[in-house]
Amino acid sequence: MRYLVCVLVAIARQLDHWLIERSAELRGDGLPAYAHAEIKVVGQAALLEAGVPLQLAATKDVDVRASYEFAVEQEFRRLLEENGRVLDPVGHEAWMPRETRYTALYSGKLVTLLVADADAILVSKALKAPAKNRPLITEYLAKGASTRFFDLAKRYGVDLEQFT
Repeated sequence: MRYLVCVLVAIARQLDHWLIERSAELRGDGLPAYAHAEIKVVGQAALLEAGVPLQLAATKDVDVRASYEFAVEQEFRRLLEENGRVLDPVGHEAWMPRETRYTALYSGKLVTLLVADADAILVSKALKAPAKNRPLITEYLAKGASTRFFDLAKRYGVDLEQFT
């Protein structure tokens, strides 16, 4: 599981270097440089990164909510694919609670890579795709879900009875 974080951090570092170089070229041509890119990883990839002690299905998809320019997205996509990952084209549509906490995995000069907290991701999965995520949520509840998970589930009306 920790392999994914190494890959994501390495990709963020590569993207940061690429962005610094391209921005310098643009400035040299008298054009504006690229803006800072912020990439928030959500979904299964974030759970894998967090090392959540659950039986997680391996996935190549990386769901992100990002603030970056199109050229930066294309380079990020290319770097992911080069490392056996795929940028989910609808990952940005994944619903996440307003209270989602993000932890920085990488903070470079022009790129910041963050990962969503496990409780918020699991609430999202329980609310938006309960049938698909039943084994995962059931296992989490059986192992002793956090108070924060229960608070978020209550706040967003997740019917936890369906997982028992």
